[in-house]
Amino acid sequence: MQTTTYGSDQTISQVFTDASLGARPASVEAGTVLYEPNDAAENVHFIHRGQVRLYQVGPDGSQRLVEILGAEEWFGIAALAKAGQYGVRAVVVTNSVITEVNANKLMESLMHRPQHLVELTKQLASKVQAAHNDAACLIFEDCNERLIKTLIRFSDSAAATRQEDGVVLRITHNQLAQAVGVARETVSLALTQLRHQNVLRTGRNQLFFSPEVLRKFVNRGTNGNGNAVAHREPQVA
Repeated sequence: MQTTTYGSDQTISQVFTDASLGARPASVEAGTVLYEPNDAAENVHFIHRGQVRLYQVGPDGSQRLVEILGAEEWFGIAALAKAGQYGVRAVVVTNSVITEVNANKLMESLMHRPQHLVELTKQLASKVQAAHNDAACLIFEDCNERLIKTLIRFSDSAAATRQEDGVVLRITHNQLAQAVGVARETVSLALTQLRHQNVLRTGRNQLFFSPEVLRKFVNRGTNGNGNAVAHREPQVA
């Protein structure tokens, strides 16, 4: 998610570095869990440098990868919504620099920064829309189409590096399965099929592909109803 610039150098990052909030950027080591689903939702976090991933956690301890976040992005919607608990696990993936701001103080600051309040609202609306789209995919789309759309979505994330002919996405099959909502073996099989069709290449914990090629591929593989003609997982009666 890119922040909108107002004037010469005003960006939403200025809100999180406002001295009146009493918060300062802090270095956080890779592997640090910033909060768990049941932790009290009180703070919003802003990433200056590094990568953070958010996971939904099931009753059995299984995880679903929800977001991959990087520099100039924030997280902690539950704190803004006064939801009581975060509802997700936030894990720092690479050594990062992150500012933690109390949600109430943040909102007070934004009341005096209308241009930044508008931008934060737009970003929040974008997150909500993305969540709705993601939920719809789980219901209406098959595994292969969900996989391709997840790859396209993550191609703009902090886990991806742009190259001349596409992107390198640093993610394991297991993490990708967590994001798509299927078994790792299912994702591995789907990736093998895509590799055989020359639309991506695989490496050790890396995928190489062109988002544009994947978009054309998934559009070419749709039927009249707009659903991809691909392998579907068995439905439970």
